[in-house]
Amino acid sequence: MAAPYVAELQTARWTSGALHGELRNLGFRVREWPVTPHLERDLPADSVFFDPQNSKLFGLQYKTLYHNGDDHWPLDNEQHKTLRNFPWIYYCCSEIRETREAGIALHYARFYRVNFDYQLYLPRRMYSFDGKFFSRWGAFYRALRQCPAGIKITSKEQLLNLLRSVRGSARKREVLQLVEYLLTDLQNQVVYSYRNFAGQQ
Repeated sequence: MAAPYVAELQTARWTSGALHGELRNLGFRVREWPVTPHLERDLPADSVFFDPQNSKLFGLQYKTLYHNGDDHWPLDNEQHKTLRNFPWIYYCCSEIRETREAGIALHYARFYRVNFDYQLYLPRRMYSFDGKFFSRWGAFYRALRQCPAGIKITSKEQLLNLLRSVRGSARKREVLQLVEYLLTDLQNQVVYSYRNFAGQQ
């Protein structure tokens, strides 16, 4: 029976913390909203990230490494189907095998676009899928900075429209809280939206 090397909650926390640290070092002010399991059924990200200074949004669906024969990351069919409606959410597959690797979690992360047909798992030994390679952190950051990754948010209405598929009053309430938290000072920052991500080459 397949089992994870390290619990997904831990690899997700370590990777998220490292990602925050890297972006802070680069001069960004990123806010994170950890998505509750209830909302995750409609918004299939473990975390949603937003930089108010640059109005850039992206989400990550964390996956931890399993072993049983070949190392792999199991995928869920329903989750994958929902994910394909959110091109700004990515699989973040951790290669961590031991807890002592926590301090370099971001170095063990693979970022995959979710634009491929469902399969039971992503094998670790595979370096590309459907001709598309996964990204390491440096390449993923560059894609965020230059706009191929993530999505530019210029208004509250635009963000609400991206999340319109969320159903149920409790989930809609959480979405409104998420939007208010992420966009607290969007109006003050939008004039600087291209200063860092799109301004560097």
